[in-house]
Amino acid sequence: MEKNAIDSLIFARKSKTELIDETIISLQCLLHQTFSEKGKHELKNEFPGNTSAHDLRIKLDNVIIYIQSMNSPELTIEVILDIFTNKTNFELGTYSHIFNKDGDLIEELLIIN
Repeated sequence: MEKNAIDSLIFARKSKTELIDETIISLQCLLHQTFSEKGKHELKNEFPGNTSAHDLRIKLDNVIIYIQSMNSPELTIEVILDIFTNKTNFELGTYSHIFNKDGDLIEELLIIN
């Protein structure tokens, strides 16, 4: 089956670009909240000292379609973003959204290395 046929079948309600954009915006908001003055200090402590939101870079890693998995018998789509530091280009962690077949968010994951 061609990639375009798969995309039109899987991404009927929301496009792949929309799911990627939603995930990026969500991570940007989380990072902004984390590093603001009234931020999430417990999460901020997971990052290297003296890190600010401006020190971080986000890169799309993968968009994965699970036909069936151990976590869900239904089709799910995972958008995975990598978080890097600008200065050292060190990968700090991974952020992902998992969507159902209709494009609704069902799970959010943040893993800091």
